[in-house]
Amino acid sequence: MASTALRQQLSIMRQSLFDEGILDHDQVSYLETLENEDDPDFIENIFTLFLRDSTKYIDSIEKALETTPIDYPVMDIMMYRLKGSSASLGASKINGETNTLRKFFHDGDMESGKASLQKLKAEHANFKEKLAVYVGMLKQAKLSEY
Repeated sequence: MASTALRQQLSIMRQSLFDEGILDHDQVSYLETLENEDDPDFIENIFTLFLRDSTKYIDSIEKALETTPIDYPVMDIMMYRLKGSSASLGASKINGETNTLRKFFHDGDMESGKASLQKLKAEHANFKEKLAVYVGMLKQAKLSEY
């Protein structure tokens, strides 16, 4: 069984992710109900997949923006995927920044869109750093249960 100190540390970190608005409590709580004996690593797996995929989406948006002419169809697809996956996971700040980014580009406001992309990248980096620590702690807690 995971040590009391580790469980407490994990609980504090989880709550801080909610308090900072990084993750949506209701969505994460729902996802946690999907974890069971058949898929005991469900939460870690979806967080890990999100980190991998969201990085690719942001990189693709940035590359499409650098092309001449700008590759709007690719940007739109990648923003749509990022919006959907961040909403499904409960990545609140990333979802909000993605919605802002989409609005600027759909309105043709390229300068605001580029600034919004930088904010999205910064938010994603923060999310990625904190979530990687959280996922590592989840794995450590599960390992200590055996």
